[in-house]
This record gives sequence, C-alpha cells and structure tokens, in this order.
Amino acid sequence: MMFLKNEIKVVLKNLLGTYLPYVLMVEIIKAEISEALARKFRKKAMEIYGYRKGAIKAALEDLLKRFVASGGVDWKLLRGCIKSEFTSVELQHRMWRGID
Repeated sequence: MMFLKNEIKVVLKNLLGTYLPYVLMVEIIKAEISEALARKFRKKAMEIYGYRKGAIKAALEDLLKRFVASGGVDWKLLRGCIKSEFTSVELQHRMWRGID
C-alpha cells in the first residue's frame, strides 16, 4: 500500500510539476435546478461521457471550466432592449406577482 501511495505522488508530481499532498482538495457546490433540466443534463452527459460512474461530474467540471474561461458578459449590449416605463427591479417584481 505504501508503494502505491508513493507511486501516485510521483505520477501526480510529473503530471502537474508540483508536489501534492495525499488528499486533493475538492469543493462541493449545491444548486437547485428544475427536474426537466436535470434530466436533460444527465442524459446529455451520459451520451458524451459514457454511461458510467463519474460521467455527471466530468460533464459538470467541463461545463464550469468553459464558463469560467469564457470571460465576462457585456451587459451594455442589453441596455435599451426592453422598452418600458418601469425599472428592471419593478419588472422583476411584476413578473413574480404575475402582473401583466
């Protein structure tokens, strides 16, 4: 067992170029999404990454990496798209209350 741990450390050191401790740090992110979206995401993830353990994790990591690497959003492009006498906050409140 000790030989295996040392072998893993050497492989990781060669791959990443730095010394890593025994435990790799991970972060848990929890979010609530609609059931339909979750079902579609799981289906697509398994089609791309295979029907095996870790497919959802791999797909989500890839998605988050792409999102972070994509850069910022240019919100200025959206300014003036909605013609209304209400502010954006007022429009949100009206939508939540179901007012037309």
